[in-house]
Amino acid sequence: MTHIIFKSIRVVNPDTNYDQISDVTVKDGKILSIIKVVNINTTNKKDNTPLYDCTGLTMAPGITDIRVNLGKSENIEAIQKIAVQNGITSMVVLPNQTPRLDNPSIIDHLHRQSENPILPFIKAYGAATKDLDGLEMAELGLMSEMGAVGFTNGNISIKNSLVMRRLMSYAAMINQPIIQHAEDPDLSGLNEASTNSIKGEMNESETSTRLGLIGIPSCAEVIIIERDIRLAELTGVHYHVAHVSTKEAVDVIRNAKKRGLKITCDTAPPYFCLNETSLLNYNTAFKLSPPLRTEDDRLAIIEGIKDGTIDAIASDHRSRSKDTKAQPFSAASIGASGIETLFLLTLELVHKNIIDLNKALAMITINPAKLLKIEAPSLKEKEDATFFIFDDRTINTITQEHMQTSPTPFDGRSVKGRVIGTFIKGRVAYIHDELNQKLIK
Repeated sequence: MTHIIFKSIRVVNPDTNYDQISDVTVKDGKILSIIKVVNINTTNKKDNTPLYDCTGLTMAPGITDIRVNLGKSENIEAIQKIAVQNGITSMVVLPNQTPRLDNPSIIDHLHRQSENPILPFIKAYGAATKDLDGLEMAELGLMSEMGAVGFTNGNISIKNSLVMRRLMSYAAMINQPIIQHAEDPDLSGLNEASTNSIKGEMNESETSTRLGLIGIPSCAEVIIIERDIRLAELTGVHYHVAHVSTKEAVDVIRNAKKRGLKITCDTAPPYFCLNETSLLNYNTAFKLSPPLRTEDDRLAIIEGIKDGTIDAIASDHRSRSKDTKAQPFSAASIGASGIETLFLLTLELVHKNIIDLNKALAMITINPAKLLKIEAPSLKEKEDATFFIFDDRTINTITQEHMQTSPTPFDGRSVKGRVIGTFIKGRVAYIHDELNQKLIK
């Protein structure tokens, strides 16, 4: 199918601030035309070209998810298929998988594994240090030549200040960003070489005391960020903080941006949708890293999204097996599924009148792509027809039993919206029955 018409669809392109009911024609993988509709009429079909009556539906550029953990048991193609059903057309995977993405040949192999043209495009972060041990710099230059879009130790904070300075200096030379999981491992009780007595389980607060769980102080996040900002200023590198979760971190990043430093950050839905009280029933689906914080922190994350301090929203997908989660809280694995709820929970910010649809889409489409210099889909004539279509009126309930990845910390949450089609370079990557029913034969 090389020629398709989408009639009377709302087109929202955050790259150009275009937001109009339009007729969109796709031909040979490109957007042939976008014509603003004056008088909505869906009956002017003149030939055999497939035409969809998209009244009430919305088209947006494909989602770029910049934080995806691939677990040991997760097949790349299977994850791509799940992602495309949720509007995601490109993903960036973290290096903390098996094998580690700490050399150019492994990154090249990953790219070759994921070249299916109707599945999301895969890019990778290179490991900042060899074997993610935080001690010796990995082959940043060679990995960059093989397509690495930045360097990070994934879910492990780069603790050593001298190592971080060297990483930043080299990354600045090759014009690549350093991405940090900001969490002091000693304060968090995650550095077992320095202490065997504690291992953080949740945010440190009155709630953690009442629950009898070992707390991780919120300052563990901002301490690392404050140090790194000084090193970023010294080296001139682009420094990016992943999954920001605290008020203190938002404040520090906001001030650094005001000073003109090359600092960016993202967050994930758990940190603007949930707070630490979700753990009151000891449900291990809520055991995350960073941990869920206080309500004040959650509100600060929302404010950071509103004022632009937070640049992007990522899924922070880290699917875990049921066996590793069906443990006492202290022994359960850390992490949760994210790719199936990223869009729906970002859209929730619109339904709650926190931000408008244009900004919400920017946070998951063009902003994350621009941060990492990844080619971002744009709904413009003569550009690749890579987009997704959604219905923002359908009320659904997120349920674990209907999800393909687990666990979700949003089981039972009512949401409004549904992805009903995803197209990559004009090809059908995913189509829901709801969109099929819109086809005028």
